[in-house]
Formats: sequence, C-alpha cells, structure tokens
Amino acid sequence: MKLTLLVIALLPILMVLGFWQLSRYEQKLVLEQAYESRHDLAPVTISQAQLHDDPLFLPVTVSGRFDPDRYFLLDNQVYQGEAGYELFMPLLTDEGEWLLINRGWIPAGDREQLPEVRTDPGHLVLTGFAYHPLGKPFMLTEDIWEDGWPKRIQALDQLRMSEAIESTTPDFFLILNNGQPQAEQVRPVVVNLKSEKHFGYAFQWFAMALVLLVLYGFQMIRAGKQP
Repeated sequence: MKLTLLVIALLPILMVLGFWQLSRYEQKLVLEQAYESRHDLAPVTISQAQLHDDPLFLPVTVSGRFDPDRYFLLDNQVYQGEAGYELFMPLLTDEGEWLLINRGWIPAGDREQLPEVRTDPGHLVLTGFAYHPLGKPFMLTEDIWEDGWPKRIQALDQLRMSEAIESTTPDFFLILNNGQPQAEQVRPVVVNLKSEKHFGYAFQWFAMALVLLVLYGFQMIRAGKQP
C-alpha cells in the first residue's frame, strides 16, 4: 500500500518535469535557429525589425542623437572580475522614435557615487543587434528606482524604462557592436541556448519514471508469488 501511494505521488511529478524540459528544449531550439539564421544578415532599420514577430538577434542600424542627461545603469554586472554597470541610454532616432541602446559595460568605481558617462550629443549612425531578456529575472526584493537621473536599476524592465523616459519604445533593446561610436566595453552576449541539454534532462526524468514503474511492477509480481 505504501509503495503504491509513493508511485502515485512521484510518477506525475516525474512526468511533468519531463514534459517541461521538452517544452524548454523546443523553445531553445527556436532561439538557436533564430540566432544562427540572423547572425550574418545585413542590418535592417527599426521599422523593418518591428515587422518581425520576434526581432531577437536581428542586426539593426539606426541613426539619431542620444539624450545624454537620462540613462540607466544596470547594477551588478561583472566583467573580467571587476564589478560595474551595463549602460542603457535612450536615443531619439531620425524617425522621431525613441530606442533604448545598450552602450556596453562600464566599471562601477566608488559605490557611493555613480560613474560619469560621457556622451557625444551629435548625430550618430549606429549598428548592433536586437535583444530582449529571455524571461523575467529572479528578484529577492522590489527594484526601487530613485527620482532623478541617472537611475541605478537591478533588472531590465522594458515597460518601466519606457515610462521613465515618458515615451513608447520598441519591445527590444539595441546592443551596440564592438567599435561603434559611443560604445563602451561591449561584453560578448552569452547565448546560453544549448537545446540538447534540455532534451537530456527530459530523458533523465522519463527514465526515472520508467525505472519507478519497472520496480513497482517487479515488486507487485514478487508480492503476488508469495503464499
């Protein structure tokens, strides 16, 4: 009886975990295919990028002027063992649309004072690729933003950042390519996709479910043979 209850309790959990990993495998596979197919494409305009259902990893070129007085510093970003920030700054495009640009990583320095950011106020032509966070970040506490600029933030929130600059922005950021004007230290984006690992995890969960059923069946047969 106890063994039966144990199987009834564990088997659905193992199956759910297996199917969840299969769904993750399918999601990552789609992302892998998008990255591979778009990585070497010619850059498109913002308008063209927004025609895609998901412009993730799509090369984009844009021209306009930065707003040097308003920017976001994404906290707790480490590069080569040094703590720093990822710098996000709004750019007013020639089409009159605001776009949030990831200019790259800058060192934090003194935590009591935000780093000084130098910005060219002139007209710029920039190239990068579209990116948006894959899922919501895990937050232990509420991300409280202070009044005024710049804003030190703990997580990327596209809608909240757009509201802060009082403008609508596309549903993606533009990460500048290395060597672009006004680019800081551009860290390589870790495309941690590897869909096959999720397929492997799914196999493990399903294998555990199968082993559980086999052991249960063996135990039932053995119990049936006893006088």
